[in-house]
Order: sequence, then structure tokens, then C-alpha cells
Amino acid sequence: MYGTLLALTPSRYGGVVSEPRDLPVCIIGDSFVAGYGDETGRGWTAHLVEEGAGVGLSLHTTVAGIGGDTSEMILARWDEVDRRRAAFPTTAVIAEFGVNDVMEHEGALRVEEAGTVAALRGMIARAPEGRFLVVGPPPVVWEEVNERIAARAAAIAAVCSEAGVPFVPTFDSLRPGGAWMREVTAGDGAHPGRAGYEEFARVVSGPVLEWLGSLPDEEPG
Repeated sequence: MYGTLLALTPSRYGGVVSEPRDLPVCIIGDSFVAGYGDETGRGWTAHLVEEGAGVGLSLHTTVAGIGGDTSEMILARWDEVDRRRAAFPTTAVIAEFGVNDVMEHEGALRVEEAGTVAALRGMIARAPEGRFLVVGPPPVVWEEVNERIAARAAAIAAVCSEAGVPFVPTFDSLRPGGAWMREVTAGDGAHPGRAGYEEFARVVSGPVLEWLGSLPDEEPG
């Protein structure tokens, strides 16, 4: 599913890279994309950019995270992605969502599973073919919500598999009680601080950067 990074200078992933390669990236999603709770204001996306430099990828990144956004709300503002791609046609697109979908509002889920699936399919239809990746939703402090997050993450993964879109899960990796869960528990129940986002970045950086490194330089047809 993921490509292989080019090799020549040392990197933390055990490979080596040639001259730095410029790559435009748009990361769209919810408060986790925005890095809410991180006292440094960096979030996991800044760590991804730093890790990219270590493997020869100079990521020119647009971060479009809005707190509280559901999958449907993200799809509704997909023109942000379209504008980025119009300026830079080789832009790779990464989306992260799901937690807000399964939160309750006035006694009902904000977005039922069918709505999440439909929104994701809409994103896939509008995203550049072969240049779209989905990052799965992370856990929170409330167990009943975590059950719903796990189920929704599985539904998202199934749609991605069906469409041939790379999916990078985070839920199970962040559950064991590392920095993410410690800081989420100490905070508002959903958002960690700096160390938690660093752990998130460690979970996703390997597969995401491998995928980014495999993308061709030419404009998708």
C-alpha cells in the first residue's frame, strides 16, 4: 500500500535520502489536526513536517483543522483543498476525522455511521486520485465514546480499503496509556498537550512519510 523512500542520507527510519524534495501537502480535519491543547501550538502536523525533513521531504503544508468539525462539515469546506490543488496540482491530501461524528448532541450522535461513510466517499470522489490518505481518529477519556470511535474507525478503514485509499489507524496504538492518554485524562478528556501530540506523530509519521515519498512528482492525470 505504501511506497518506498529513496535512500542516501541517514534518517530515523533507517534509510537514507537524496536531495530534499519539495512536496505540497494539505492536511484537513478537526481539532486534532489543529493541535488543540498543545501549549506549544505545534500539534502532530508540525512534527510530521520535521520528520519529513529527516527523510528528504520538504513538506509545504497547509493545515486546515477546525475544532468540532465532523466528517460532513469537512466535506462541506472541501473547496479549501480544491484551492490548494488549483495552485499546486501535485498537492497530497491527508484527512483526519471521526471523533466529533460519534459525540452526542441533544440525545443523538452528531453523525450516524452512514453519514460518515457518505462523507468519506464524497472526499474520495473530490480528492486527487492516488494522492489522498486518511488518518484514523484517536481515543478519548470516555469509554462509551471510545467504543463508538473504534467502531467508526473500522467503518472508515473499510471504505478506504474498498476505494484503495491508504488508511493509518491511531486508536489502538494510543490506547495503552502513554503520553496521549495521560494528557487527555489530565486535560479536557479529548485533547492532549505537547507530549501527547508527539506520540500521535510517532504513530503516523512512518507510514505517512513512506506514502508521501512514494508519490510521483508529475501532476495527476
